[in-house]
Amino acid sequence: MFDFHIHLARLPQKKQLTQLLLDKNYDFVAIACEPWEWDEVNMLKMEFSTEIKPFKVSYGLHPMIATQVTDKTLADLRQYLKEDKQAMVGEAGIDKRYPGYNDGTQDKIFLEQAKLALELKRDLQIHCVGDYMHVLKLLTEAGFPQEISQGQEAEHLHVLSRLQEAPRPIFHRFGGDANFVKKALPYGALFSLHEDSFRKKSTAAAIKFIPESNVFFETDADESFLEPAELLEELEGRLESVRLAYAKSLE
Repeated sequence: MFDFHIHLARLPQKKQLTQLLLDKNYDFVAIACEPWEWDEVNMLKMEFSTEIKPFKVSYGLHPMIATQVTDKTLADLRQYLKEDKQAMVGEAGIDKRYPGYNDGTQDKIFLEQAKLALELKRDLQIHCVGDYMHVLKLLTEAGFPQEISQGQEAEHLHVLSRLQEAPRPIFHRFGGDANFVKKALPYGALFSLHEDSFRKKSTAAAIKFIPESNVFFETDADESFLEPAELLEELEGRLESVRLAYAKSLE
């Protein structure tokens, strides 16, 4: 089990839950997308991370708080990432439901994080509710490189070789279409699939065009009233549901 996007700091009894996850070999990336979460996740990492079971984290600024971000916030984010040399950046992104989408504020905060990911050579967890193609434009503006392939047969080899050379954009809770997949793959994009990814017809149809090596599964869990043992069972069930939906989409 590998949960590519879980908000561990937002879940109840986080220490007990973390211990259960590790005991059951439930691997994960703990996403921290607000400053208060950075502290919580960092403390969990210090307590539970080992060489055998490294604690994977991502520090970022969600678009829901883009209008609240200051220069100090960005400086603090940089410091967290510099201190944790394995951490990803994000989740960063754009979301039409929150302030700052239309006036460019969300774009600005996304660009700051994209540039930081490039500078520090970290993968970038991306949240998008809105225009997926606009995110690609922002990645280009930030300087994310593309691989120019010669012919469809060689395309996957080019993309796979590129993954070793540059930070990868990760499209969390993916909801784009087949045209977007085609445009995003040259960036070395990874696609994190959630149960919701299979509910939209255009996204479900697009998934078969993603190389299997570029696909991950997630719960995006961020709240619950369950006790840790019950929550672990639910998380395992949700990941298995995504895995089965993915397998069916390839038939």
